[in-house]
Amino acid sequence: MSEYVTVEVEFGDHPDVADLYVNQPLTDQDAEVYENPSAGDLGSPIAQMLFAAVDGIQKLTINRDCLTITRESDYSWEAIIDELRDALRDWYL
Repeated sequence: MSEYVTVEVEFGDHPDVADLYVNQPLTDQDAEVYENPSAGDLGSPIAQMLFAAVDGIQKLTINRDCLTITRESDYSWEAIIDELRDALRDWYL
């Protein structure tokens, strides 16, 4: 597996929701949906890691190559995306 992780961000119509496409497989299961950080505490290892490592994630959906994130509106996308990239790079090392 490559240690090189890229994240491409697409914003939709809602200012607190973004799709982040990752060049590494995030899951081999069906979509994982976590309605809040507490649900993530009981989720897959990558969900647990993301909720612990990245401040501001309110809701998370994990697909094979995409994370759909709903942020807490008082967190900036720049901070969330930077923390997420760092967390994923560490995850895949």
